[in-house]
This record gives sequence, C-alpha cells and structure tokens, in this order.
Amino acid sequence: MTHPTKAIYKWLIQDSVRVGNTASNPTVQPMYTEQDHLNTFPMIEAIDYHTTHTISSIRITPYPAGHVLGAAMYLIEIAGLKIFFTGDYSREQDRHLVSAEVPKGVKIDVLITESTYGIASHVPRLEREQALMKSITNILNRGGRALLPVFALGRAQELLLILDEYWGKHPEYQRYPIYYASNLARKCMLVYQTYVGAMNDNIKRLFRERMAEAEATGDGAGKGGPWDFKYIRSLKNLDRFDDMGGCVMLASPGMLQSGVSRELLERWAPFDKNGVIITGYSVEGTMARQIMQEPDQIQAVTARSLAGARRAPGGDGDKVMIPRRCSVQEYSFAAHVDGVENREFIEEVGAPVVILVHGEQHNMMRLKSKLLSLNAQKTVKTKVFSPRNTEELRIPFKTDKTAKVVGKLASVPPPKVISVPENGDAPYPEDTELDEANAPVVTGVLVQNDFKLSLMAPEDLLEYAGLNTTTITCKQRLVLSAAGIDLIKWALEGTFGAVEELPEMRRAVMSKVQANGGDTEMSDAKDEHPAAADEEVATLVAAYLVMGCVTVRYRTNGEVELEWEGNMLNDGIADSVMAVLFSVESSPAAVKRSASKNPHSHSHSHSHSHDTTVLDPKTAKNPHANISPSDRLERLLWFLEAQFGEDNVSPIETPRLPASTSSTNGGDATKKEEEGEDEKDGEELAQRQKKELERLHKIGIPVPGVAITVEKMAAKVWLEDLEVECSNKVFADRVKAVVERAVEVTAPLWG
Repeated sequence: MTHPTKAIYKWLIQDSVRVGNTASNPTVQPMYTEQDHLNTFPMIEAIDYHTTHTISSIRITPYPAGHVLGAAMYLIEIAGLKIFFTGDYSREQDRHLVSAEVPKGVKIDVLITESTYGIASHVPRLEREQALMKSITNILNRGGRALLPVFALGRAQELLLILDEYWGKHPEYQRYPIYYASNLARKCMLVYQTYVGAMNDNIKRLFRERMAEAEATGDGAGKGGPWDFKYIRSLKNLDRFDDMGGCVMLASPGMLQSGVSRELLERWAPFDKNGVIITGYSVEGTMARQIMQEPDQIQAVTARSLAGARRAPGGDGDKVMIPRRCSVQEYSFAAHVDGVENREFIEEVGAPVVILVHGEQHNMMRLKSKLLSLNAQKTVKTKVFSPRNTEELRIPFKTDKTAKVVGKLASVPPPKVISVPENGDAPYPEDTELDEANAPVVTGVLVQNDFKLSLMAPEDLLEYAGLNTTTITCKQRLVLSAAGIDLIKWALEGTFGAVEELPEMRRAVMSKVQANGGDTEMSDAKDEHPAAADEEVATLVAAYLVMGCVTVRYRTNGEVELEWEGNMLNDGIADSVMAVLFSVESSPAAVKRSASKNPHSHSHSHSHSHDTTVLDPKTAKNPHANISPSDRLERLLWFLEAQFGEDNVSPIETPRLPASTSSTNGGDATKKEEEGEDEKDGEELAQRQKKELERLHKIGIPVPGVAITVEKMAAKVWLEDLEVECSNKVFADRVKAVVERAVEVTAPLWG
C-alpha cells in the first residue's frame, strides 16, 4: 500500500476492531483482533505511485485513484498478462486529490473497474457546490441545524475545504460554528497535514500561501497549513456539544446506521427547522437510503431516546419510533466516477476484457448493456463480464513465449529459418545444397524466472540465473565373457555410428609396448598364454566415446565399464549402450568366439549316432557364410524398405554403361544412343547392356542398382560401387549412409 494509506490504516483498523467488539450479536466472531492488527502492521511495505515492484514473479505498479488520500489503482502483470484493477476511483478535479490516470504506453489485457453509479451522470461540481451551500444557508437562516453524514475519510475533507472557503468569503455566516464530529477523522487529519506533497496543485498552492502569511505575521506555531481551518472545529464527543442555535455538523458514519451521525439524526429529526443533507453514496437497506424516501417516522436505535418518541403500533411494540419532520436533500459528492466518466475511462484504457465490480445489480447491468452496445462501432469486440459476489470467472488468454539467449550462447549466430511453403512443397528446391555440418546449432538450458524464459549455457547458470550446478557422474560395470573388443566395437558402430577412440586407449597401448621392450619372443608367448600379471590386474584394452557422452572401457578380464554424466539424454543413451552390450554377448558370433578360445572335449561310455556328425569348429562353415547373391539382395531390400518404406524401394533392371564404352563411337554415336533414332545403334546399345548385366551377375550382383523415392526426391544406388545419384545433396547423403550401413549389416559375420 502507499505511504498515506499505511498511516491511515493504523487508525482505521483500530476503529474497525472497536466497532466490531461492540456488535450487538455476541455469536458473530470478528475476522481479526487488535493483536492481529499490531502483529501485521510492521509487515506492511509502503510504496510510491508509478514504481514497479516484483513479488513472487508478479509485477505491480500503483497509480493514483483519486478516491481518498493514498488510494491507488494497480497494474498487475502476471506472465505477460496485464491486469488493471481500479477499485474505487474518481476522475473529478476536486480541491485536494489527484484524479485517476490511465497508464501511458501500456496495453491492458483485462480491466477490472467499479460500476457504482451505472450510467447515471453527476451534476457539474460547481453547480453541486452552489446548491449545497444554498441548502445549508437556508437551514441556518431559518434557525436550524444542518447535519451532513459523511465518512471519516475522503469526502469529509473535501467538504471541510468547501465550507471553510465559503465561510471565509461570507462573513455573515461566520457566527455559525462548523463542527466535524469524528474521532477517526480527527486522528487522520494529522496524516492529511503530513502528506501535502501527495495532493494536487490546489493544496500545494494553499500551503505555500499560508506558510508565506505565517512568516509575514511572525506566527511560528505551525498553523499555516491548508488543513488548519479557521472556521471549523473538531468535536470529540457530544457531551461537550452545546446544542443551542444554528450550526453545521459533519458527523460519521455516512450511512447513519449508528454512531454520532445516527444520534444527532434522532435528536434533530422531529424539528422542521433542521435539515439532513446526504452528500455521499448510500447503500440499499441503510438509514441513509431510507431517509431519502422522506418517511414520516424513523426507528430509534441509540441508547438516548429523546422526548417525543413513541412505541410503534402493531406487533412491533419493542421498536421506538421518532417522527421525521426535518428536511432531507441529496447532493452527490461521492468519490466515484459517474456513468460518463467510467465509460470514457474504459474506452481510453481499451482493454479487450472488462470486468465490472462494486455496484448494485441494476446499475451494473445497465452499464454492461451500454458498453456492449458500443461494440457495433468496433472491429475488435469488447468482452464485458459482471460476476456476482464469490462467482468465479475463467477467461482463456494466449500469449507467445519467447526465450532470450544470454551469456556465451548469445555470441553464436542464430540458425537460418527455412520457410515452408503453404502448398506443401519441399522447404527448399531440390538443387539447393545445405551445409548441415557448418550450420550453427544452439543448445543450452532453458530457465524460467519471473515468467521469463532465458536460454543459456550450463556454465552461465550461476551468473545469469543464480543457480548452483552439480554434476553427477554415473558408472556401470559389467563382465562380458564371450564378446571380444572387436565384436563390441562393431556392434556399437552399427547402432550409434562412428565411435571415438579416447587418448587413454592410445596411452595404454604405448605403455604396453614400452613394457614389452620390443621383445618379439615375449609377445608371441603372450599371445599363446596370457601373462600372470594380466590375469591378476586387469589392464585397459580399449576406450571409446559413444555419441559424445558415454565412455566405454574394456579391460583384459572382460570387464566393461560405462561412465557418463547423469542427465535425461545421457541416461537414455547409456541404457541403449548396455542393451547393445548384453545383446552382443549372447549373439552367435560371441558364442563361437568363446568356444574357439575355450575348446573342450568329453567322453561317454555309450555311443550316440550324432557323435559321427560333430564338426571341427576350425573347419565348420556357418550356413550364413556363403549366401547367394539373390539372398543378399533380398536382405538389402528388407533393410532399405524398413528405412524408406516398402513402396518406395524398387530394383533397377537397366544397367548403366561404362563411360569408355558409351563414348567409343564419338559424339555422333553418343547422340544417336540418347535419341534412339537409328535402329542399328539401338541394337548395339541393347547388346552392351546385356553384356554389362552378364558381367554384374558373374561378380555376384543380381541387379545393377536400387531406386529409392521419397515424396518428390528420387535417388539411384548402383550396387557395384555403392554410388548414389540424386539431385538433392541432403537426400543423397542420407541414402548413401543408410546403404553403406545396410551392406555392412547384411554381409556375413563369418568368412
């Protein structure tokens, strides 16, 4: 809250607790106690207008509301959504408050505003002041007393300024005293005297003029402020009030429900020379609203029942009724916008969503209908809501999320954006070559703070996000008794592509060579029988880096160690590496390797027919060792169909002719072959193609090539040298990589 509000809050809550403790209903428990107030008051943070504060990622900015001293409207920003909450506000230029203002240069998404007066319009301020003073002077001229029920804060101070100024200009009325009977208003007047700087230019001008007068007259008592009234006195209680002759009394509360204003009403209502002037908004069901209907009698609720009160006839014998003969008039000085000011304010803010609060249902619905009728003149319609108390509103909003690149990543050029045509064509022409290897890739950590997204390198987390980082290194050990390092490397390359040899592997090889001292005889002996030291202490044989994140170390005892930096991506890759290692351990090749390294024999006392069919492992041939060319082609097609689709892969029946053969007849012969105009040349071309097919069949190639088509991209793969012909370089590189891997996979593992 603002500084003046905090100062007023101290007295306001104390008065509220005191009134709550004197409630007539003992079963109703107060929402808070005086101790609660004392405990929470030091926790209040006072702020100034037009300053932005961030609390739990929510940004708030207060603006003057013009309702009472210190009243503020709040601009609230949550995740980019801007909500402007007005509360009670006034756009009227009065004597001491700064009127409400619209935030400049800010696009408001939701406006929550009051609808107290609906579409009703106020009388111009000067006319209201003249009518008010005429009504008061008429009451005084007939010897009566004028009662102005007001709230302790807000309009009471405005009316005091009006009365003090009028009395200063009209000496004939200076013999009539003006009182304000409100202990709370008297206490809060010190706050008004303190925060002159938070008021409008009129108060600041009065302050300068009266301070100059005080200096000129040598009055150093400090009575020269704009709130040091000359003709107005504070009345602490009615016991000291000499109720004789005419006077003007400003008393609280403004609704006439209880307190000093209600007691004076019951005292003065029976006399026709007195008058009651309602100057503020009155709520339905209160005495202020009831007396505006000018009833013949009112109910007495104060402890002091005046002479002349009588019991109500009928069944309500307990009610004490007082006749009402005083005059009743209303001049609205409420610090709320009227219908015109509210509508102009809403149009000036221009929020697409408006929520109406703080108003009676009738007035609220009339204002809502008026706002909706203005949509006919707008291209973007305004949504207007008028929820009841405790009713929940759910309004969806869509905002774009943008991440800001900071730190080291900000120096990396952003990648080029390739626009995709609306007709569904390829995002770039087929003859366009994209250098994927040199294309910059921006990777980092996405951090959300205060609903803002930032992309940064992990090492910049502490500087730009204030986050400490911890690296968890994960290790997993397993023993492979069957698979050797060659088979392990082959399996890893087949699954993850190329694997990188680590420097520690090369250092291990060099240290072993130095330990052997170049002794060939010792090396031969080690090949035949492993050294005892190697059996006792496992040494490193190979170390590879898979996918740039998982380190695989293989030792002489068959132990495989995996090491990686723990995160979601690396954990998944490590799981895949372990799955590959376990699968290769149980593969036929690993079993064969294990059997060849560990030969064994056994004898039986009985004979079996299968004993004669046992083959020597060294001379036995695996059934996959000598597969036919057609089987290899079939396996290759299966692999390619799994990659590109069954309908997108087809064999090529026509071979390509060698360049030397096609050019033996010179340029004219080549032209005739291309155009097919000469029948004799066509026969020669068919003969050469037939010979080329026979040559390919002899070397074990059943078809010249394979055609692969994906959407509008087509590629030809010639099986003799695995050359790929394609106008799209990106697609050609992709096909070439897949074909090379397919040929390697479909080739036999055993020679």
